Amino acid sequence: MIAKYRRNFLPTFIINIIFWLSWFYIVFKIPPELNFQFSIFNFQFLFPTGFIFFFLTLIMSLTLTLAFVFSNTRRGFFLSLFICGILLLRLIKQAHFLNLILLGGILSCLEIYFSKTH
Repeated sequence: MIAKYRRNFLPTFIINIIFWLSWFYIVFKIPPELNFQFSIFNFQFLFPTGFIFFFLTLIMSLTLTLAFVFSNTRRGFFLSLFICGILLLRLIKQAHFLNLILLGGILSCLEIYFSKTH
C-alpha cells in the first residue's frame, strides 16, 4: 500500500504569522538609521541593521505566504526575491525598467534551470 504524504499547514501558518508580525514591528518600531558599528584593527564597519532585519523578515514572510499560494516553495522563494530585489533597487534609486527586466530574467532562468534538473 502506498503511503500518502500529508502536509500539516498549521505550524507553517503560525510561523508565517510570527514573521509578518515581526516585519510589522520592524517597520513601525525600528528606525532605518539604526547602525551596528564595530572595528577591526583600525577599520570601522557600519552595518545598517534596520535594513537587514527589514529585508530578512520580508523575504521569510513572503516566501512562506507565496509558497502557500503557489503550493511550491521554490517559486514562492524566487518571487519573494524578485519583490525584495525591486524594493532594494528602489532603495538605491536604480529601479529602471531594464534592471527590473534583468532581475526578472535572472530569476526566471533560475526557476527554469531548477525545474528541469530537479
